[in-house]
Amino acid sequence: MCEEVFEMICAMDRRCVELQVVLQCAPTLAGLKTSNLLIVPKDQEDKVRFVLRHSGLLGYRLVYDRHRVIFLVFNRDKLISYLAKPEVKEFLSSYGYRTDAFGYSLRNFQNRYDSYVHKRDNFPHEMGVFLGYPLCDVVGFIQNGGDGFVLSGYWKVYKNATEAQKLFEKFDIVKDDMVRMVFKGYSLKDIVNTYAKPVISLAV
Repeated sequence: MCEEVFEMICAMDRRCVELQVVLQCAPTLAGLKTSNLLIVPKDQEDKVRFVLRHSGLLGYRLVYDRHRVIFLVFNRDKLISYLAKPEVKEFLSSYGYRTDAFGYSLRNFQNRYDSYVHKRDNFPHEMGVFLGYPLCDVVGFIQNGGDGFVLSGYWKVYKNATEAQKLFEKFDIVKDDMVRMVFKGYSLKDIVNTYAKPVISLAV
């Protein structure tokens, strides 16, 4: 993040929902990524749903955590397509997921994440595929206990570090651009429309 953008953020209301959506979900808003987590205060839940209404993205509430609400913000078509890949279905099946219907998989993940947050059950490492991370990196993280990665950025990378680094740089660029747009008064709908063009999907 450049100094100019940092100063813009400092000058804005950090409770501004559009700003938080951009800061936490810019890659997904730009079509570069399948999904992102969005964490905001509970009292902003309705505002999140309102600003996402015309974004082309869905906000699925995963859990309430103390004074916060955690959403999975995702492109429905991209996430369904990624979870339908044979190797991803096999991976999810190994965790007891029913993979013949997207809704069942999403609710299963929600239940497992809720159990982790409130009961301190095992962390649902399959979260990585719901966030659209490359399966090789999700598996690499699990097998190595989070160690032995070749690059750490938006996630820990175990293969194809050069490609991942280029992608992370794109994520940073679109985030800075979107912060500038929020600072200038653009709505989230305006921002999404600006990026409504064919892009290369992360979920490969």
